[in-house]
Formats: sequence, structure tokens, C-alpha cells
Amino acid sequence: MDFSNIRYILSPMASFTDAAFRLLCKRYGADYVVTEFVSAEAVVRDNWKTEEMTFISEEERPCAIQIFGPYPEVMVKAAQKLEKKADVIDVNFGCPAPKITKKCGGAALLDNPQTIKEILEELVSTIKKPVTAKMRLGTSTKENAVEIAKVIEKTGVKALAVHARTLRQGYAGQADWDKIKEIKQAISIPLFGNGDVVNYSSAKKMFEYTKCDAVLIGRGALGNPFVFSQCKKENDFEITPEMRIKAFQDYIKIVDEKNIRRNSGDIKGQALQFIKGIQGARKLRDKVCSAKTREEIVDILVNWKL
Repeated sequence: MDFSNIRYILSPMASFTDAAFRLLCKRYGADYVVTEFVSAEAVVRDNWKTEEMTFISEEERPCAIQIFGPYPEVMVKAAQKLEKKADVIDVNFGCPAPKITKKCGGAALLDNPQTIKEILEELVSTIKKPVTAKMRLGTSTKENAVEIAKVIEKTGVKALAVHARTLRQGYAGQADWDKIKEIKQAISIPLFGNGDVVNYSSAKKMFEYTKCDAVLIGRGALGNPFVFSQCKKENDFEITPEMRIKAFQDYIKIVDEKNIRRNSGDIKGQALQFIKGIQGARKLRDKVCSAKTREEIVDILVNWKL
């Protein structure tokens, strides 16, 4: 896996970066995509949901599968089961969700660098596919961010992504690009910056300020795969309501063509992202929220008129 040609990455987001949305973003210019994270324990138990979440179509490659969990031996077993389909195994040390952190997973592990070290060293020495990691700046403070990044680098991972907020911040406040810059100066492996990139202009600013090797775009891509086209064309062109609706229709086509399992709740969640910012979005949102079936949701947006 050559990371030198990667500039724009679709960041993993639970419930949103399904195979259809990842492929849609690839078609709009994303260089690299990552699955929504999966529990290592669920993978080892052969939970049916993890099979669905880790489906990768050939057209979306290169694609990483992201896993999380606090136990090195379980993480290794999960990675061994997944590496046959993944191009990269990515390890999550960044999720702030309480349901993850209360089990000592995700960003909670930032308080235990020794466990992070053990997990990554075991993975790097055991599996054949490249291993990468994603971290936040810390749990409540940023004081140890650089040292944790150095610990991660020494394990032999091929790249590190940094979401420039703490666990306590969640997604609030401004991302601390100064810390991304500081970490970039302290390590030699590729560094991917994450936080507050929503268009080409902000991506350019992050590259110029932090000197990171690639940027991850997460919430800025929800309902907006065009952000990758903006970055590739180096132009913050206008995104019209018609473009958003058409992109949602393309998303549905991919779901059908690739036989990707998405229930009405999943489709509704994606639809609500695509209609954000559209004139009259409140009425449209109310209609979508009231819809009972996937067919109703699709019909509402297909027949939408400004």
C-alpha cells in the first residue's frame, strides 16, 4: 500500500460510511476510504452485522477496515479474520462515544499508551496487511499528544491519523491544527490531519499550515461527496440542491447495484444529510422523517421540486 499518492480521505463515521457512501465518495474524488469502525470482539464472535459493515466492493479500493477494542489478543484475532478483504487494518484510538469509551475502547485508550503500544506491536508483527492508527489529542488535555504519537510510530504502523480534538471535546469547538503541526514535526511516518476540513479552501489551509501528508474529511462529507471534487478541482464551486438530490439518488443506485443491506433507518439517516441546507429543507425533512419505508423516502426525494 503506497500512501504517498493519497491526499483526500473519507474519514470513518459510524452509521454513515457504509459501502455505498464510500463508493459514492470515491466516484467524486476521494483517494482513500475507511469503513465505519467495527468491534474486534464482534468480529471474533462472527456477528452477522460485522460482515455487512466490512463488505468492500472492488471499485472502492484502496479501503481500510477500522477496528476497535482494548484487548491485544482479540484485536489480533479480528485483524486476522479481516485482512483477507481489507487493504489496510486501521485501529481506532479516537472515538469519543460513551458506549465505546466506557468499555475502555476508542479514545479512552489514550490514557493507557502501554496498551496502545501492545495492540499495535502485536498487529504489526502478526498480520501481513499494513497497519495504521487514528488518535485524538488526549482524553481531557493535549499535553501528551506528541508523546503518544511517538509511541504509535515506534510500533511500526505505516501512517497515523490525528483528529485534533480531545475526547472531552467530542466534536465541539475548534480543531487544534497547532497540535497536528507539532506531531508532524515529531514523527516521520505519513500524518493525516483531521478536523474542520469542509471544502477545498479549508483543506488547502490545513496542508499549508500543518504540512500534513493527507487530510481526512468526515462530517464535511456527509450528504456532500462533492467536497472531494472541490478538492481535486481546487475550486469551491457552488453545490446546488439539485446536485445534492441527484447524489442521493446515485447513492440509492449503488445500494441496489451492489446489493448492500441498508434498512429504512439507514436510508433515512443518509437522506437527512443530503437535504441539509436546501431551501424548504424543514418541510422536506418532516416528510422524510414521517416516511415509513425506504421506498417512501426515495420517492419523496426523487419527486422533490424546489
